[in-house]
Amino acid sequence: MIIKRNMAIDSLTKVCEESLALIKQLIDADNETYGQGYEDGMAAQAKVQQTLKPWVELTDVEIVDIMDVELTTQTTEHFALCQAIEAKLKEKNR
Repeated sequence: MIIKRNMAIDSLTKVCEESLALIKQLIDADNETYGQGYEDGMAAQAKVQQTLKPWVELTDVEIVDIMDVELTTQTTEHFALCQAIEAKLKEKNR
């Protein structure tokens, strides 16, 4: 009876050890897949960053041309508004 019990314990221990080894292999495979995905994503992001053109601000002359008005006191307020709009767009597109 003791021999059968020891054999059963040995068999169960072996099955558990094999199962644990398989679980470790699956975890390692998942970690490797995740790591590769992370590296691929970072490489893709770097490639996109390289292709993006830098932000080019409007010149004062371009702003005045867009407003299509003579330079007056009121124009100064419009000019400041154009610059504020441009700053917000730049902020949102970073």
